Amino acid sequence: MNTENETIEFDVLFVGAGPANLAGAIQLMQAAKDKNLELEVALIEKGAEVGSHGISGAILNPVALKELMPDYMEKGCPVETTIQGDALYYLTRNRAIPIPFIPRYLHNKGYHVISLSKFNQWMGAIAEDMGVNIFPGFAGKKLLLDEKNQRVLGVQTGEKGLDINGKPKSDFEPAIDLLAKVTVFGEGARGSLVKELDSIMGLSTGSMPQAYETGIKEVIALPDNSGFEAFRGRSLHMLGHPLGLGTPGGGFVYEMKENRVALGYLVGLSYEDPLCDIYDTFMQFKRQAFVADLIQGGKVVEQGARTVSTGGYFSM
Repeated sequence: MNTENETIEFDVLFVGAGPANLAGAIQLMQAAKDKNLELEVALIEKGAEVGSHGISGAILNPVALKELMPDYMEKGCPVETTIQGDALYYLTRNRAIPIPFIPRYLHNKGYHVISLSKFNQWMGAIAEDMGVNIFPGFAGKKLLLDEKNQRVLGVQTGEKGLDINGKPKSDFEPAIDLLAKVTVFGEGARGSLVKELDSIMGLSTGSMPQAYETGIKEVIALPDNSGFEAFRGRSLHMLGHPLGLGTPGGGFVYEMKENRVALGYLVGLSYEDPLCDIYDTFMQFKRQAFVADLIQGGKVVEQGARTVSTGGYFSM
């Protein structure tokens, strides 16, 4: 049984197959082609396949995508719907009060509703066609640094085929050292390697503390003539019930293809109520009179949850 780590070298290594890293890999391959350069580019993803860990609302502002791929629609971008307008409501237990002033950051006309999972799969296929080596099922477990801990040399993947006690089984596979001239981290919220790198190099020194929310999302197949009919083409956002004024968060409903909607709720993890239960809060949101009417008779076909970074630019 071989227990020695294999070493593979690349020019650029991307850790994580989210939209930012996939876009970066595509842009890099385009630039290399324009300059007649041959680059060995790799991307590792801890999920079983690209997109398997992607979950979001999601509304896509296509400005950056148009810059990256002006013909993204012709290339089959998996758009669910294009938003024609917006609506914002303040919820009480039994009422939904329309808010006439909608903040600019909630202006989504012309933006696309997407499934982030399908979107990542689509971008991953394009990146592979351009020559990016994508390795799903490989998580970065350890940073590889130079002797002075001043430069990232790459990452080490985890060992496979270990028993419950951490000892090798017959199908054991040793870790792989992935070395690169440049390593790009796109692990998402609270990535373990970035946390380790921050503790060594102080990347967040001088920044505001990061803020987080937990979001729960369901995709619901609606019956014909549901309460949502009056809101087709619009993005719906809601605040208020069931959260109190001291807890950040809110809900959304987005239209998808095939008479489905994406319904979700986010709760800021800065909440002070020790009895706050995020899943229970989500269920209270679904039972609120206005929301319940939107989805009455619907069937949940997908469900997931995710931690979201909300600190913004000054927390980077």
